[in-house]
Amino acid sequence: MKIKKALVYFISFFSLSVMFSACYYISYKNALRDFNESAVERNNEFILSLEKNGYLQIGNQVAANNQAQTQEPIQSTEAESNITVENTTDTTVPVDQVKEDTVLPATQYTLQTYDVKTGVTSEEVLPTPSYLIGLNREEVIQYLNDYMQDLPLNEFQKGLISFEVVKFSKDDITLKKTYNTDNAEYKYYLKAQNGYIIAYYGDQKTVFDYTGVSTENLSAAEQQKLEEGIPVKDLDELYALLENYSS
Repeated sequence: MKIKKALVYFISFFSLSVMFSACYYISYKNALRDFNESAVERNNEFILSLEKNGYLQIGNQVAANNQAQTQEPIQSTEAESNITVENTTDTTVPVDQVKEDTVLPATQYTLQTYDVKTGVTSEEVLPTPSYLIGLNREEVIQYLNDYMQDLPLNEFQKGLISFEVVKFSKDDITLKKTYNTDNAEYKYYLKAQNGYIIAYYGDQKTVFDYTGVSTENLSAAEQQKLEEGIPVKDLDELYALLENYSS
């Protein structure tokens, strides 16, 4: 009996608690809604007051926002259009930008030598010269032209008359030297410099001997010849001329 009575009390208390909680929740929601509505109304009144007094320009802001929103899709469309144009740009490499063959360390280097007097051509495969590595065909040709303009003494004495490209690729390069010993007709040159006679080799730039012979006692005509340079065929002729100038 006591248990039943206690159960009735518990159920009654629980029901009252639920009803009280529900009423409190409903009252809270209504109060919160009224507060929010009132806050919004006061905020609108405050904004209208500021606008009326000239402190705020709602109309211009709204127009600007609307314009920005209108322009956004246009700008997006333009950006997409630009991307499309960039993606469709022709990526074809011009003919003049195609990579040229150059001499590599692994390129086979062949040197041909032709003797005009004998008509004999010799050929040998040599290590690729370091000064050719990295050069393209035009650069190699330019190097050979410069070489001919400033011949080493030994090449001059052997009568080198041409140096040219026969074959050119990244795998194989062939150069050809042509010699004619008759081309080196004069082996020496005598020239006057700073009042003294100097003997040069036939290339006229490599000194053979600083003779120490003065030009002071020579005639004006002889001094003029020495200023221009006197070609000498061989060593015997050279010594004969020097003896004559020193006597």
